[in-house]
Amino acid sequence: MPEYLSPGVYVEEIEIGSKPVEGVSTSTAGFLGETERGPTTPQFVTSWLDYQRLFGSYFRADAYLPYAVQGFFENGGQRAYVARVTPSTAVSASLKLVKTTAAVVVPAEPEEEEGQGGQQAAASSSVDALLVQAIGEGDWGNRIAVKVTAGTAEGFKLSVFYWKDAGAIFDPETDLKKTPRPAVVEQYDNLSIQATSPNYYVKKVNGVSNLIRLETPVSGLAAEPSASAIAYLNGGSNSNIASGSPTAVSSGTITLDGQASDKDDAYNGNVIHIIDGPGKGQSRTITDYAGSTKVATLSANWDATAVPTSGSSYQISSAGLVLGDFVRAETNEPGKRKGLTALDGIDGISLLYSPNALEVTGLAAELISHSERLKDRFVVLDSKAQSKVDGLDPRSNYETKYAAFYYPWIKVVNPDTGLLQTIPPGGHVVGLYARTDTDRGVHKAPANDTLRGVVDLEFQITKNEQDILNPRGVNVIRAFPGRGIRVWGARTLSSDPLWKYINVRRLFIYMEESIDNGTQWVVFEPNDDKLWARVRRTVNEFLTRLWRDGALMGSKAEEAFFVKVDRSTMTQDDINNGRLIVLIGVAPVRPAEFVVFRIAQLAGGADAQ
Repeated sequence: MPEYLSPGVYVEEIEIGSKPVEGVSTSTAGFLGETERGPTTPQFVTSWLDYQRLFGSYFRADAYLPYAVQGFFENGGQRAYVARVTPSTAVSASLKLVKTTAAVVVPAEPEEEEGQGGQQAAASSSVDALLVQAIGEGDWGNRIAVKVTAGTAEGFKLSVFYWKDAGAIFDPETDLKKTPRPAVVEQYDNLSIQATSPNYYVKKVNGVSNLIRLETPVSGLAAEPSASAIAYLNGGSNSNIASGSPTAVSSGTITLDGQASDKDDAYNGNVIHIIDGPGKGQSRTITDYAGSTKVATLSANWDATAVPTSGSSYQISSAGLVLGDFVRAETNEPGKRKGLTALDGIDGISLLYSPNALEVTGLAAELISHSERLKDRFVVLDSKAQSKVDGLDPRSNYETKYAAFYYPWIKVVNPDTGLLQTIPPGGHVVGLYARTDTDRGVHKAPANDTLRGVVDLEFQITKNEQDILNPRGVNVIRAFPGRGIRVWGARTLSSDPLWKYINVRRLFIYMEESIDNGTQWVVFEPNDDKLWARVRRTVNEFLTRLWRDGALMGSKAEEAFFVKVDRSTMTQDDINNGRLIVLIGVAPVRPAEFVVFRIAQLAGGADAQ
């Protein structure tokens, strides 16, 4: 209570009635997968150009995340977090910049008179000045080159170049006609090592560059680097074994020799895939592993009908990723989180997608478990390539109300080649979710709308085939003459009829998150009838707004929802222990999945009912 000590008029502001509940965003996506380059901590992007600035573009035929992100924005998405995935053993490329002390010339015989004896050059000395580090792990950093020159006005100038493909090193500032030209060029002029300077290198480069960061050397003392010719960063690696390392193979035992590192644990039971040459598509399981490096895939001219014999030679590829590379549970520390562990801590994400979900063993289940635990996001899954109708039954493996499954793959134009590329549809579908939320609301099923940027389908699905797939929870993408390519399904992977439809599940996520955020002011307020009345009015107004927007059933608000918070929803023991319990019931709208017109013939003509 305010204290009044002298006569007068006092004006006070008080709060009465309800407080508004603002609806949370439902269209922010989280993407998880491989990118051409970039940081491995999640980055917020608001456009395809934004993504390209941070992560590059298309880089490998089977790396689908760039297509997914572009499809998301093309179909109406506006906000996304991208978590770049690398093998957990990946290393960042780096380069030391040095400060060189110029050589001096001294007399060879100081005692001799001028003109006698010779002269001797003292060797120049150098110290580590700064460390240039690629902002993310992987061998992409080995294609970054830097050059140091004198600053235009003061200090030093740092030029940074990035090539998408490896090649012979050259200086693009002097070799103006040589190709290929760098994909990215960054320049930072008048840099200083003084922390008080407005051009302090930490402020001007770190957090600004999309390629590198500058760090102090091991000594802990930074120095102004001397001018130097262009030089590549080095040491960047996707794993502890280099792609192309020679490997000896014998029957029953696989032994890794030569350049292979021995830093990883052995994994018996892994499947070795033949990815090129005769026998392509065949596989063998490791049963006796004598080496000490993780194997991903093999490429060789292997007779698929024969057993490998001693002395056969294969090539190891480092492209394979495993579940741990996506989850990155070992990085669960503030500022160091990566992969799915990092997306866990981003509260605004409401949609989750990885094009690798069904390709990496256990990843789809991990994404679903992640969403079921947080209860604030929804997973989009898609089939594997070349999946057949008879073999598709995702609900038998993933029974959940927090995910939906889409089939078949789609075809888009590869902008680098101009040819059609077959890709998973999930990124485009997530964009459709976002567009539907913006145009109609989260209560509208994200279906019967076109997928932008899609020119064809992997398979043309018929109505008879969809009759098989729809009850299994497979949302089919179909091509309709004159109407385009459309998502023609709106079901979750739940067998519970209450949670059959995507829009119902996502509407409840929206309501729960909005009420949670909008009633934080209630905590530690006096738990009495006045508070209960304010809470009731607050939630009532929010649900009334939803009903007017068409998200709830009923011709009047009383038919659409109820809110109870009184002695009937909590006991005296609840009150004594600080609990305020609110009971809410809502009647969500459900999509008209089956539209039936019943036509009967009358004596005077036809009548539609």
